[in-house]
Amino acid sequence: MEEKDGATESSCQTTESSFPSLEGVEEILGYTFKNKKLLEEAYSHGSFQKEKSEFSYERLEFMGDSVLSLLITKEQFFLYSDLQPGPLTRLRSANVDKEKLARVALNHGLHRFLRHNNPKIHHQIHEFGEAVKEYPLHSNGQIEVPKVLADVVESTIGAVFVDCNCSVDTVWEVFKDLLEPMIVPETLKIHPVTELNERCQKRGLKLEFKDSWQIRGGIDFYIEGYFAGRGEYPLRKDIALNRAAKAALNNIDKILKNLENPTLMMKLRTRCRAALKYMYG
Repeated sequence: MEEKDGATESSCQTTESSFPSLEGVEEILGYTFKNKKLLEEAYSHGSFQKEKSEFSYERLEFMGDSVLSLLITKEQFFLYSDLQPGPLTRLRSANVDKEKLARVALNHGLHRFLRHNNPKIHHQIHEFGEAVKEYPLHSNGQIEVPKVLADVVESTIGAVFVDCNCSVDTVWEVFKDLLEPMIVPETLKIHPVTELNERCQKRGLKLEFKDSWQIRGGIDFYIEGYFAGRGEYPLRKDIALNRAAKAALNNIDKILKNLENPTLMMKLRTRCRAALKYMYG
C-alpha cells in the first residue's frame, strides 16, 4: 500500500459507525457470541487499526483454516467410505480453497461487516461478484479472487471455535449449511492446465505454449503445432494460463478430428499463421 501524507490518509479513514452492526453476522450464523470481542476481532482487517493497536483477524483466520480443514476431512471421510486418500485430498482442497470460501462470504454477505480502510477491497469484491456469474460453482483458476473474502470466512470459523470452547461439533452445526453448495465427486473439476496436459499425454500429442504475457498479457497453446487457444489476463499470469488451457480444451476435439484430414489441417495452419501475424506482427 502506497504511502500517503497525513491529510490524505486522515480523510480516507473509516470509523466503526460506517459499517453495519456485527449483530448482523450473528443473525446470518444463527449463533450468538458469548465473547463479543472475538466477533469484533474476526471482522477487523489489518488496515482498520482501532486506537492504533495491533488488532486484526489474522490469528483467528489461522485457527479457522485448520478447523475448517479438519471438519471437511471428517465429513468426507465418513460420507465417502469408498474414496482413497488421493481423491479425498482433491475433494477437500476444492471445498476449502480461496475461491470456494470467497463465494461463501459473498453469498451470505459476510463481507459487508468487514472493518477496513482499504478502498481497493470494495472494487475487488465487486469485480469478483461479476466474474462468478459466469461460473456457477467454481472457475478452477480462471478468475481473480479477493483473498480477504476467504479470510473473513476462516476468521469467523476461528472465532466461533474459540467462543464455544473449541467444540468442532458446534462449529459444524453453525457452518455446514453456509458452506453449501459443497463440491462433490460428481462436480469436482481439475484445473484446465492439468486437464489439458493429461488429455494430450493420453493421446501422445505434442503440447506447447507461447508466452507473451509480459508484453501483451496473453498466452497461446498449440497442439501438434496448430493454434489451440489463447487466454488473456494482464494482472496475473496463472489466470491467463488457465484461460488459455480452457480455450484449448474447448477446441481439442475439433483439432483431433481435423488431424485426420491433412488438407483441412493445412488450411487451418495457414489461417493460424495469418492470425498470428496480424496479432504479433
